[in-house]
Amino acid sequence: MSSTAQPPLKQKFTQWFPVFFRQEMALYPGRRAVVTRMVIAATFSMIIIVTFRIPYGAIGVNCAFILSRENLAATAKSGFYFVLAFVLWALLTPIGARMFASIPATHFLWEGISIFICFFLLRTLTNFPLTTGIVVVATGTLAIWYLPGPAEMNLELTLWQILATCIGAVITVLVEVVFRYFDRSDPLCEGIIDRLRTIEAMLRASSEGEAVPDNVSQSLIRYAVTGTGILRRQIARNNYTPSRRMRMSAVVSLTGRSIDFASAYVSSTPRMDPRAREQAATLLARVVEIQRAVREGDKPREGQAIQFGYDGTLLFSELDSTMSLMVSVLRTRSPVDPTLIVLDPPESSPRMLVEDAFSNPDHLKFALIGTTAAMLCYIVYVALDWPGISTAVTTCVFTALSNIGSSRQKQMLRIGGAIVGGFVFGLGSQIFILPYIDSITGLAVLFACVTAAAAYVSTASPRLSYAGLQMAFAFYLINVTDFSISRDLTIARDRAIGVLLGITMMWIVFERLKPVSAAEQMVRSFAKSARLIASILSGPSNADRERDVIRIRRQRDQLARLFDEVHAEADAVYFETGRRRSERLAARDHIRRWQAALRSFYVMELPLMQVRLGTDEALNLTGLPAIERRFRECCSASLVQMADRLESQLANDPRSQRSAQKGSRTLLNDLANQSDANVSPQERNILELMGQLMRMLDELEFDVLNTPVFAPNEIGAVSQAPNAAGEQARL
Repeated sequence: MSSTAQPPLKQKFTQWFPVFFRQEMALYPGRRAVVTRMVIAATFSMIIIVTFRIPYGAIGVNCAFILSRENLAATAKSGFYFVLAFVLWALLTPIGARMFASIPATHFLWEGISIFICFFLLRTLTNFPLTTGIVVVATGTLAIWYLPGPAEMNLELTLWQILATCIGAVITVLVEVVFRYFDRSDPLCEGIIDRLRTIEAMLRASSEGEAVPDNVSQSLIRYAVTGTGILRRQIARNNYTPSRRMRMSAVVSLTGRSIDFASAYVSSTPRMDPRAREQAATLLARVVEIQRAVREGDKPREGQAIQFGYDGTLLFSELDSTMSLMVSVLRTRSPVDPTLIVLDPPESSPRMLVEDAFSNPDHLKFALIGTTAAMLCYIVYVALDWPGISTAVTTCVFTALSNIGSSRQKQMLRIGGAIVGGFVFGLGSQIFILPYIDSITGLAVLFACVTAAAAYVSTASPRLSYAGLQMAFAFYLINVTDFSISRDLTIARDRAIGVLLGITMMWIVFERLKPVSAAEQMVRSFAKSARLIASILSGPSNADRERDVIRIRRQRDQLARLFDEVHAEADAVYFETGRRRSERLAARDHIRRWQAALRSFYVMELPLMQVRLGTDEALNLTGLPAIERRFRECCSASLVQMADRLESQLANDPRSQRSAQKGSRTLLNDLANQSDANVSPQERNILELMGQLMRMLDELEFDVLNTPVFAPNEIGAVSQAPNAAGEQARL
């Protein structure tokens, strides 16, 4: 990869971060509109809260800032769930407080159990707005009921919190209704199409033998730097079915890889000859067709195969392979039998918790560690008799909302956002601006300016967006908790210190007790995902259909989290320093490329899994069940071997070199022979899909087994491996 597309391997943090920051702050389609809506919703919420003198109004403004804005339906549901979470928790809080809050020992137990529930629900609830609402109201009410009383006053403040939340939710929904009336586009589809349109402009110039325009080159490089985190966030917050969510995640991942290859191509200033121009024109037609399919929600048509035979178009070869995978994923709705949807839960009974909520020990571990950090903050401010820093507990749970990468990135974004939002904007405004403001208009202008800065940062990629959320959170806690213009620096100081205390405790407990390299964690998560797919493939078939379906649903939830972890750690690798930084960046590039192929394989294999679990009548052909069983065994063995190879490299095992298995070539021949027999169209589809998946996995296995994961490689050299594997598979 060219150095312009990612931080150079040998540069120090102070050298590459300014360039990285400028790329993150660059405008992209739709960013200005999102920031405008966030500012309007938060500012109007603040004006109503201050005008009607609603205490603890920061919660309502936070609600307006963080609610989902992917589409109107998602925003309305987010607001409803946010308010519902407040109402339910506010009803339960007085009961718990009545029973436990009056005695210090039982009060400590009540705080610990409540915080543990918050962290557990953060990991297991499937609805993000509901999760956010529960977290915010729980920590807010815990801080209120810490007050000495009386209970009537605490209950009244709790009810005021519910009203503030309703105000923020209603204002946000109304703002979205107005904006959606004029703009009905889908941000996810528009984001994918805009990236593909940039690749299209590059290919069009190349096919005509012209230099790629500077604005196109800059757009490609900017998209390569910022990545696809914004699109992944939109997928997570949209109400997609599990199958559609997985399919769109695969499309987004492949789009990101296409951008990487295209940005490397424009950075290499290639010389275009007539043959390369012809190949660019053919690839251009494929990109245009993919755009049409994404825009119309249709299946793309199969394009003409492109022949690549010399070094000048190796990047074109990688780009074509990625686009071919994208076509396959978009065509895989259910090519074998569209009626089989047994792997998705019934829409009439959407589950609130993930399938493995009570069986996966990672959820319990996360909740216990998070509770430890929050309770340490509680012990500190109770021992010091300093209730002003009780915002530390809220900060601990609030920071856990983000699934960003590892220690250095989290530390920088949390502390940087808290310092800018709390000390620079919060205390700075109280010292230099608020003493000269005597009207709601001046306060609204100040509030809108700070919110605009925080919203602009929060709409960057996940590598930087959390800093914007932390900026807004710290500023609102200082300036919007009371219903008047606050000039008391003591209150602002205490709340800012509380935010820093919470951030510090989370960093110590989560990161410093057992520091892990983001790159190594990325490799480890990818190996786990490969093993998990192998387990899904090799599991029992048709023995107990209901039990198999439940098991696979649980494994699919776990697999989706592993894929998300790989992306989150990939963003964090940029922030790692040290002598092994170049090796870790190389591992990042390898794993991102391999995960795009692995995710595509998994999405395309889902129809076969549905046939296996859905009905026996789909397998009428004599010998087909045996071939399908061999296919699953062969794929499982390949995936396990890839995981072994990666894990042995993490352990520095010198015997980690493996050779690809031999059974895949025989299986491919048997699949081809079986397809030529007199079979039904449905059975032929099954056989052809298995052959396509087998060739795809062969290429991935060859690449993983023959590429040292921590070895820096030029992208052109890396791209030769899968092509060679593909030639072997076709023999």
